[in-house]
Amino acid sequence: MSENAEFQMPAPDPALKRLDFLVGSWELKGSTVEGPIGPATEITGWETFEWMEGGFFLVHRWESSFAVDGVEVVDAGYEFFDYDPEGGRYRTHFFNSLGPYDHEGSKYHGGFEDGALVVTGPARITRTPGADGTVTVDSDVPAGDDQWMRIMKYTLTRAR
Repeated sequence: MSENAEFQMPAPDPALKRLDFLVGSWELKGSTVEGPIGPATEITGWETFEWMEGGFFLVHRWESSFAVDGVEVVDAGYEFFDYDPEGGRYRTHFFNSLGPYDHEGSKYHGGFEDGALVVTGPARITRTPGADGTVTVDSDVPAGDDQWMRIMKYTLTRAR
């Protein structure tokens, strides 16, 4: 940096503000769907979303539980959202209690479709804001060429 240059704080991409609908603490309630992970079962838990200092990353933390073949499964983890202006898409990287980090299997990318945030990686996660302030989350897995099969659906309700 030259003597005359002033340090300029970097600014987050304005597209990140579209994720503000997720910010807060949420109660999670829904169900898995009968299929690849077994019979349908209730899923409960919580999620939080908050901006990391600087506003470049939205940090998602969660813990949920559900049964698979009578075995209680706890899925807890962290996910980091950012925005790639060159690619024009949101990206996420997640780390959870169900397995080691996988460079390809732990990354998602996507954008907004009809008002819903849709990110795709090994699965497809759709977060749809509701008029009542809730967020519906659909989780789908691949079921052939351009085909998806729902494995769980739940609703996020703001925690009081």
